[in-house]
Amino acid sequence: MTTQVTLSIEGSLARICFAADNGIPLLTRNVRTQLGGILDELEQRSEISVVVLESKGRVFIAGADIKELLALTPENAADNSREGQAMMSRIERLRATTLIAVHAACAGGGCELALACDMRMAAESAVIGLPETRIGIVPGWGGTVRATRILGSATARRMILTGELLPAARALQLGLVDEVVPDDAFRAAVETRIATLLARGPFARAQAKTLIRQFEGPDSAAQFEAEALAFAECYRTGEPQAGMQAFLEKRDAEWS
Repeated sequence: MTTQVTLSIEGSLARICFAADNGIPLLTRNVRTQLGGILDELEQRSEISVVVLESKGRVFIAGADIKELLALTPENAADNSREGQAMMSRIERLRATTLIAVHAACAGGGCELALACDMRMAAESAVIGLPETRIGIVPGWGGTVRATRILGSATARRMILTGELLPAARALQLGLVDEVVPDDAFRAAVETRIATLLARGPFARAQAKTLIRQFEGPDSAAQFEAEALAFAECYRTGEPQAGMQAFLEKRDAEWS
């Protein structure tokens, strides 16, 4: 099924929306290319001060395309990781304030996308997490780095090692999202948050965002590279092939 990502601009507000024919958006290579083009435009438009990432369908984002991941080899897996990391870092570095509105399940690459945003709102019925170890890999698009930075090592360790998808209420307790809203009030709450942000000084918000990133610690380039190499190393074991094939066949993986 095809996933599309679109950009709409209303004054200083930009909306990025993911949608799929079957209601399950995926971050396929084509979608990442589309998103790269959208980021090209946003990086050039200084009037944009708030960017909202949202989705249509019964799932927010289900992650990467398993068939694309299954086709990776130890030789090109690190490049896939670096490409995804670069995309997430571009989102993180946008001058505008970024808000992701998670209305349903958000897994893997979708969670990594959320971690790259400034603010994360979730509907009450949503679940979110990094389930990559279920299919024999590690989060490879910055997820290990940002989860540890945002949540702390103990929480990141449990979430990544178990591959659990966390209910929205638990995600709120851990700081993975910053607000949870009943499903029937979610869209209205997102619009209220957007209005609040737009009412604040855009230059001041951009400056604050820059300062906070500096205060979080030194540049993460070495950490991201370690993640990319670890992601590629998984493919030398045969675990990704076993885990992803089991996923496609809707059965439990048999680890050697």
